[in-house]
Amino acid sequence: MAAPGSFLTNTIFQHEVDSAMSSSPAPVWSKRVGEAALAELNIGYCAGYDVVGREAADKRLAPYDLRTNAAHLLMLHRTGIVPTEKAAPLAKALLQIQERMAAGEDFLLPSAEDIHMSLEIAVGEIAGSDVSGHLHTARSRNDQVATDMRLWLREETARLGLAITALAADIAEHARAHVESVCPGFTHGQPAMVTSWGHWTMSYLPRLLRVVRQLPPILRDLKTCPLGAAASFGTAWPIDRVQTSQLLGFEHPTPSGADGIWSRGELESRFAFAVAQLMGQLSGIGQDMILLSTPPRAWLRLGDEHVTGSSIMPQKRNPDFAEVTRSRAAVAQSIVQAFMTIATALPSGYNRDTQWTKYLVFDAADNGAGACEIFSAVFRKMDIDKAAMRQACDIGFLNATDVADMIARTRKVPFRSTYRILGPAVKDCEAEGRLVLTKLNKRLDEEGIAPLTEEEWRGLEFPEELLKARSQPGNPSPEETTRSIGILLGEIEAEAGSFRKNLENWSDAGNSLLGELNQLAQK
Repeated sequence: MAAPGSFLTNTIFQHEVDSAMSSSPAPVWSKRVGEAALAELNIGYCAGYDVVGREAADKRLAPYDLRTNAAHLLMLHRTGIVPTEKAAPLAKALLQIQERMAAGEDFLLPSAEDIHMSLEIAVGEIAGSDVSGHLHTARSRNDQVATDMRLWLREETARLGLAITALAADIAEHARAHVESVCPGFTHGQPAMVTSWGHWTMSYLPRLLRVVRQLPPILRDLKTCPLGAAASFGTAWPIDRVQTSQLLGFEHPTPSGADGIWSRGELESRFAFAVAQLMGQLSGIGQDMILLSTPPRAWLRLGDEHVTGSSIMPQKRNPDFAEVTRSRAAVAQSIVQAFMTIATALPSGYNRDTQWTKYLVFDAADNGAGACEIFSAVFRKMDIDKAAMRQACDIGFLNATDVADMIARTRKVPFRSTYRILGPAVKDCEAEGRLVLTKLNKRLDEEGIAPLTEEEWRGLEFPEELLKARSQPGNPSPEETTRSIGILLGEIEAEAGSFRKNLENWSDAGNSLLGELNQLAQK
């Protein structure tokens, strides 16, 4: 976390709910589920843009543009391009703006076209126009905005990674608690075989891991700094691009100054794709929660904080967060498509088409904002009806495959032969809704296969015993499920370490930049 006054802004990947919400009237349905349902994150996530406005894109970039200005000024002073008598007032102006910005003041002027010119005007009002003009020496708005976007994008990417890994930790804890909670597993939406709820929810972890692994390559390509490329073609001023890169926490300048400007939208599109992948995965998880919490099945009970009510039906407990996630996933995919369309057949050089990629990547971040936090809380608060899940395992012939496997294994006959026997046996037992040993043995006897004993049948009749038999890696025995959870969580947490380290390094760079600006201001 950035220190107070740091140039590393805290733009955590979450939805910002209007501060007035806490004092506004409660929804009409609030008494049905209790005050816990008024959790601001859930209400804001479900409301979208209904009641909370969207800020101007460049307002979001203001703290990053301030940092870019500070690094550029320090470099101009160090190289002797701007003398101390000019640089010190500029440093004081930037520090004053930083303090006022931290206090909530908005410096974006619509008449100034963008945040870059808005801050230049603000600096001029403080330091004087005869001084402020030096700040734009040896740069263009092209390299400014390209740098600002990389500063924002690298932080947002790392924080997205941490949000996903935090969700994975909560899912892993939930799954570990239910490695022995037997339940039906499904294929084609139909009951198929016995599994455990822990094995089911553990399957969410590799999905999240695949999303997380898309992020480090994005961060690797964000290690270079476009500042100093000017309008794409460099400058004759004797600037030091290495200095500005280091001051902003980058590893080195973009090797191709032109590409640093012309590639706008490319890294942003990869971030947007990761968000779309995440929302798609969460949409599927949410759909599970909708289906399994809806009567008559109702194996899950979502926490009061994560359901909403009706304005007319007082009994309702609606899983709005999961429904909203389906739409957010669809919007996330449309954003990726827009990125791809804008980038098609652009000629080399700066094209203002890429201005719209700024809006798209902000939309992508906003569209996914709060999703991981919501789902983390859902897993922490959700109650599981283990008795109902266990009861559902007794119907639907969920042990049919295990029975066929056992007969083939112990009677030394081909599996396909036992499969053909089990089909008619299931039909014989449809009235009971479960396999009956006497009817099964009759079919076996007709095929000349030794019938099953009562002892053998006990191992096939109880779902807990069926799970124990499936002890290969990745399969749902309690021991194997627990082991697999540990492996997957370890891999996910390893990725989290790199995200934390990056954020720490950028925070240190921001603090160092602020300290040097203070020193210059005092000269």
